[in-house]
Amino acid sequence: MTVETSPETVLPPLSPSTSSLTDTYLSLRGGTQARGLHGQLVQQLGRMIVVGELGADRPLVPEEIGRRFEVSRTVVRESLRVLEAKGMVTARPNVGTRIRPVPEWNLLDPDVIEWRASGLQGVDQCRELAELRCAFEPLAAQLAAGRLSEAAQARLAELASVLKQAAALGDQLAYAKADAEFHALLVAECPNRMVEHLARVVSGAAESAGMRRRSCGPMSDANAASHTRLADEILAGDGVTAASVMRSMLAAQLEEQAASHPVPAQRGE
Repeated sequence: MTVETSPETVLPPLSPSTSSLTDTYLSLRGGTQARGLHGQLVQQLGRMIVVGELGADRPLVPEEIGRRFEVSRTVVRESLRVLEAKGMVTARPNVGTRIRPVPEWNLLDPDVIEWRASGLQGVDQCRELAELRCAFEPLAAQLAAGRLSEAAQARLAELASVLKQAAALGDQLAYAKADAEFHALLVAECPNRMVEHLARVVSGAAESAGMRRRSCGPMSDANAASHTRLADEILAGDGVTAASVMRSMLAAQLEEQAASHPVPAQRGE
């Protein structure tokens, strides 16, 4: 796999043991975009629901949707069933299909994450993903400490070096890519498969939604140094300190986001 970087920074090839986050994301999504007309309609309706263009004051009528998008009633009903499985709509006799409140959506569904990220809630979505990472990535670092394979140990140290070099050169693209693999590697080596699954869903969705640069830590010498320290603690087998370093890194990221995009007093969608 070839990684694109600027001419100044050379990012070593991805480790064979570290799968592409995008590939993981697509497999977790179930390939809705690859299902032809049905998948396209799911994507269109999902995005329209997120931005409030559908169902604000009345039920979703399959016949109207079919005429609007020139698809059969069967395609519409199949698409609505997919959205119902994602918690976005509900169908009831004598009531019809209505959009459910946002808190009732499956907010960890990769499609829902992407739709919200590309809409008006993009900033909130980025913050929420960062907050979620604060919950499981310190645990992943703690559990991975002292348990990495020899190849993973070498790659982690190598990536820490790449981050330092990219920060010194101001190469944001190389920094974001190295940061992504650094964190993905720790998750992949974490001996807790539930943590790994959750992390891959969040990371894969963030990358597909074009949020990897925003969701990685701030590019700076200090942040790169924190990655180096984290790698050192993990290689030394100090899980408690590794978790603390990871927590501090992610907290700094949240502070930077909060400074750029303050959270409103009352959260709304």
